[in-house]
Amino acid sequence: MLQPVPVCVILLLGMAGVLFSKAAGLPAPPRLNEAIKWLRLLGSSVGFGLAFGVALFGLDFVTGLTQGAARALGVSWINVALPQSLAHYAAAAVLLECVYRIFPITLFGWLVGKVLLRGRRDNLVFWSLAFLTSLIEPASQLGLGKPGAEAGFLMLLAVTFAANFFEAIQLRRFGWPAPILFRLAFYGVWHCFGPYLLPVHSILYPGPH
Repeated sequence: MLQPVPVCVILLLGMAGVLFSKAAGLPAPPRLNEAIKWLRLLGSSVGFGLAFGVALFGLDFVTGLTQGAARALGVSWINVALPQSLAHYAAAAVLLECVYRIFPITLFGWLVGKVLLRGRRDNLVFWSLAFLTSLIEPASQLGLGKPGAEAGFLMLLAVTFAANFFEAIQLRRFGWPAPILFRLAFYGVWHCFGPYLLPVHSILYPGPH
């Protein structure tokens, strides 16, 4: 996914999604001089992204989520180490949001909601698209599960769906920068910095081990 051609294609799709945002009835991002609106956007998206990362660590501590998911995936470590993790997860956050939300929700929100239904079912169209696009990331992981670790794997899918659905809500409230900022903040806690607070033998501790 991080090869030049896929990256260019995905970014072009994301740009198309940005162009379709207004036509799909989604809010435009604040102008550069609208500091109060940016503070609200950042406070909500970044704040909830950070909180979700912290909450996921708590959930993992109580349930052993990542241990079960690691068994399901057949891996012994999960996170890329610093400093490579900063570029790795920042790029992943932008690209994934282009694929999972910004392009499909805006394009089909415009095509179905505005062109076919002429704005008569905007709420239904959006929430249907929010639900369906929130299934993309969990569905992409279905083939990775292994026998004997079903409970942990199902919990991983549920948490992934919840994060994606909340990002769709942020898109509807604040426009296309919001889900990207949410995922950047979440990845910062969950993948980049938070894992270094864990024991070295933890599945989440960055780097091969």
